[in-house]
Amino acid sequence: MSKVEHKLEHGHKIVFDDAGHRYIKGEDYVIGMTTILNYLAAPALENWKRNQLTEAMQDQMKEHLSIDVIDKIIINAKATLHKKQEGVLSIGKVVHKLAEQWLRKEKFKLPEDLVVLNCFKKFQRFWKKNKLTLMESEKILYSTKGFAGTLDIIAKDPKGNLWLIDIKTSVGFFINMIYQLHGYKLAYEEQTGKKINKMYIVRLPKTDDDFEAREFTFQKQHQNAFLGLLHCHKSQLLFNEQSRKFKQSRLLKQRSKTNGKLK
Repeated sequence: MSKVEHKLEHGHKIVFDDAGHRYIKGEDYVIGMTTILNYLAAPALENWKRNQLTEAMQDQMKEHLSIDVIDKIIINAKATLHKKQEGVLSIGKVVHKLAEQWLRKEKFKLPEDLVVLNCFKKFQRFWKKNKLTLMESEKILYSTKGFAGTLDIIAKDPKGNLWLIDIKTSVGFFINMIYQLHGYKLAYEEQTGKKINKMYIVRLPKTDDDFEAREFTFQKQHQNAFLGLLHCHKSQLLFNEQSRKFKQSRLLKQRSKTNGKLK
């Protein structure tokens, strides 16, 4: 089940490529929420900073160690970091899946990993405490503004309010999470015509601390900031196209000159 087509409420169709975690509309890829938020982190700049730090460390070690030993240290360090990051991402992914199965009343086996199990139990406590009812989960969204995403949960409380809930296993709350909520709200309301009354991030710490559910009220400025990141992406696409045309034009000119000399 790599590619699945989703017919959405506002008449649009989106194909979700699970293997590549990509959204496709017609013949074109649609930028996903995570990629949009990456513009906030400026990954190219962060990679440059990390490379600069690595090079500085290598220069310092050259005074005491041979180059092959230095390379081995750097390789092992990168492998250890990658493994740690993969482990962190895996925990969040498994907790999301368990929560989804439990809410949908599907059969599942409790995890053996105590960190995952404790995170899952914290989510259960949050859900029961607020007496929520599941309306939708893992819902594919598409906005005509040009982005797509998959929200975690839409729930209803005893007063009939619709809650947009995003589950996190992070160490804290960060601004990109707030932008993400506002992007989901924008796309969900556009797609379904339904009004989101409350937005929550439910943090499930991997430590012994209990869950932390924090409500974030809608702020136009946060929504504008999210859309600003989307415009950064569109600007990047425009720059890429301009660069492609420039290189193509330069290549044609070079070929023309070469052909002229041959004559």
